[in-house]
Amino acid sequence: MITTDQPTASALTPADRARILSHMNEDHADAVLAYARHLGARPAATAAALAALDPEGMDLVVTEPGGDIAVRIQFSTALVDATDAHHTLVRLAKESAAALRAAAPASTAPDAKAAAALERARDAVAFLRGTLKTIQLGTVSAAGEPDCSVAPYVVAPSGDLLTYVSDLSLHTANLRANSHATVLVIEDEATAGHLLARRRLTIATRATFIPREHEAFAPGMAALRGRFGPVMEHLEKMHDFHLVSLAPERARLVAGFGQAYDTDPRDWTRLRHVNDQGHANAPAAHKS
Repeated sequence: MITTDQPTASALTPADRARILSHMNEDHADAVLAYARHLGARPAATAAALAALDPEGMDLVVTEPGGDIAVRIQFSTALVDATDAHHTLVRLAKESAAALRAAAPASTAPDAKAAAALERARDAVAFLRGTLKTIQLGTVSAAGEPDCSVAPYVVAPSGDLLTYVSDLSLHTANLRANSHATVLVIEDEATAGHLLARRRLTIATRATFIPREHEAFAPGMAALRGRFGPVMEHLEKMHDFHLVSLAPERARLVAGFGQAYDTDPRDWTRLRHVNDQGHANAPAAHKS
């Protein structure tokens, strides 16, 4: 259920708006995606974030296979306060979810079950891409020693993952020595329904360093600034940091137990179930 703290004032204050934006984006990414697909008429959306809220409507940043776009959604009646915003957002979430379910093509029961599982997997993709801003980066040194670290990332319109790394970090030297790298985007333990079935996406990539004079450097840094704010403006001036493009080659999504999907590495919504038979029990021990 979407929840907001009850306000003591009658106006929708800046603090109310900030709290609602944070709550919706962190806890209800699925509802925000439904707003984009239904109310924003963007059925191809793969993720969405609530960027602004005012009494007349809300502004979304919607991610589609071709990149991010801004979408404005007007309310039928102006919001009065935070309580009114809570009721309106809940109502619109229910309406959007119902409309999207009604628009789904009819199917037989087994197909409906598979379709529901696929929709849950796509919701997992939307959550991972729209909510998580860092990757766990697996690299290997020239001597073959593995390392795992954390780095910021953003997805470029091409589908490449862009990250910004320092010469002080071991993974930077590793990427120069061995361009193969594995990226893991994984749900936080605090939000997972089951620790052993955390939603996660693993991507095999090939790294390329983008020089500052290259034409791709400026738009790449602009994308990172758009996601991380002023801190990137500060880091961009430090020449011991480097923009790296991680070109995806293979990807696999785990949306839960028995829910593994091979994923198009450049369009995470294109999924193919790995094994429809699911997990098998271990064979019984032999008794003599």
